[in-house]
Amino acid sequence: MATLLQFVEPSQIENLYPLTITRPAADLRCGILTIAEKWMRDLGIKQEHTGFLTREHLNHPQSRFNAVRATESSSTIIQIHGSIIPNPLLIAHTKGLKPGEALSHNNEIIVSCITTESSEIGKTINYTDTFDSIDRPYHIFALNGKEIIQDFARITGGRASNSLSNSNRSFGTHPIFIEDGAKVECATLNSNDGPIYIGKNAEIMEGSLVRGPFAMCEGAVLKMGTKVYSSTTLGPYCVAGGEISNVVFWGYSNKGHDGFLGNAVLGEWCNIGADTNASNLKNTYDEVKVWNYSSGRFEKSGQQFCGLIMGDHSKCGINTMFNTGTVVGVGCNLFGAGFPRQFVPDFSWGGAQGFVTHKLDAVHKTAALVLPRRKREYGDFEKQVMEYAFTITAPLRGEE
Repeated sequence: MATLLQFVEPSQIENLYPLTITRPAADLRCGILTIAEKWMRDLGIKQEHTGFLTREHLNHPQSRFNAVRATESSSTIIQIHGSIIPNPLLIAHTKGLKPGEALSHNNEIIVSCITTESSEIGKTINYTDTFDSIDRPYHIFALNGKEIIQDFARITGGRASNSLSNSNRSFGTHPIFIEDGAKVECATLNSNDGPIYIGKNAEIMEGSLVRGPFAMCEGAVLKMGTKVYSSTTLGPYCVAGGEISNVVFWGYSNKGHDGFLGNAVLGEWCNIGADTNASNLKNTYDEVKVWNYSSGRFEKSGQQFCGLIMGDHSKCGINTMFNTGTVVGVGCNLFGAGFPRQFVPDFSWGGAQGFVTHKLDAVHKTAALVLPRRKREYGDFEKQVMEYAFTITAPLRGEE
């Protein structure tokens, strides 16, 4: 009997907007891997046996977020709450489930075991041990250092690293792992506080200063002289420069120039203009409040340090300034002097002087030019997702 893995959306998926308007919760990247990739590795289930029970706009023949398809007449399906990060004890309990059994935590099902023939749950086991979960966007950078360390072990265990060039200066108590094709020259790598992972075909250019825990995924680039503080991740094919601290770049996004970004999350296909700076600490040192899509208001984050949260396909021009705890929605284009407000609704065009709607045709046109630069296609699925995002966020822009 084959075992399939399927991720179920949290009941309050809007709490993770704008990041989950364009993806399931289990596709959130924290550490090196996405939540789904962590579960797949820990349970030993291949990608072709993994799927998502997600919202209709994320289903499409071209989508990588479709439901899992059974290849046999009788298969076991492990269903996972999509925002929960696995740990060894939770994995052990999951592996021990029999068909018709589920784990619950605080009266909510977090893992269930069903079959293709029956989805009925006959026994619920109360899981009282701790685990981490991504319930708000700022949890991503708050947990990122811990998750880099966990993912480093998942990825590198039992494997040998490529050697580091003699032009570099490296020191520290934690390991440095370099994948095939990676290029690192004339850089300083400090692994005293955590490991450093350099992915396949990634590049660290001359003069860069890096502190672990730090991770670069496949094809990512650090520009010359970049200063990188701990708990930072560059997703696949991201480019970073300037000064960054505890930032998670998900994939295909750029901050290639000088300027500071800290305690932040950038979605996919974002671009940060030269000399852009984002505050991550209030002058009063108070707890930062962050916009919540579900409640429609700013809420306390529990974070003293909180910078920028930016949805997919958003961009800002040179010398943009962001206040502490700014949330920028999907498909925005920001420019001009002054600080934009701390919540910029999805598909906004403008800056501190005010916004108009960033028309969907213009968003499509830009994306169709940007994606081929990374050898990706802006196809019907991508258009479907952006059209949905544009429609559901219309009230935030004052549109009917």
